[in-house]
Amino acid sequence: METSSRTRRTRPPARPWAALAILALLSPGCTRIDNALAAVPIFTFLREAPSFDPYEHPLPQPPGSVPYISPNGEVLAPLEASEAAFARFEASPQGRNPLAPNDPAARALGQVMYDRHCSVCHGPQGAGDGPLVGPGKFVEGFVPALDRGAALGRSDGYIYAVVRAGRGRMPAYGARMTHIERWSVVTYVNSLQGAAGAAQTDTSAGPAGPASQQ
Repeated sequence: METSSRTRRTRPPARPWAALAILALLSPGCTRIDNALAAVPIFTFLREAPSFDPYEHPLPQPPGSVPYISPNGEVLAPLEASEAAFARFEASPQGRNPLAPNDPAARALGQVMYDRHCSVCHGPQGAGDGPLVGPGKFVEGFVPALDRGAALGRSDGYIYAVVRAGRGRMPAYGARMTHIERWSVVTYVNSLQGAAGAAQTDTSAGPAGPASQQ
């Protein structure tokens, strides 16, 4: 009895990893091995957990794919940065501004987007005098003013198309704004143009003279 008891004490204990090793050798593929290891908490590697890389921006759906509700709003077909493409867009049903011109929420959102992306070149009031424009600065050439000149005759669809696709040295901001944010910028630009037009009217009228006081 003493010999058998001593023999039992010197026998090495069973180890759980031995069974896992045998199971791994008998498994025909790596997937089964990984799944077997993942069943043990210490060996779980979260290989099946979906996740996004840091600062990864999910791209919107490509044109022609299966439609779904996008968090970025309506996704339009690609738009070429050319005058002909802008003319076609502004004449299409998609070139109509879906926002009311007197919508305060749209103007507020448009001002946020304008101050963030547009004012550095076009200026805070749309006069083309942004802090990046001038001799020796990032933009040395001409930046069109939005509160006067040819910009006053542009339609909402045309301004939207320029914001989305860019023009000349102006980069495209379509990927930096959602569909509604772009239209909100158009609405805010309209308010800047309206304020500039009212100021010009007041200046041209001038102070009341003696003839007007009679």
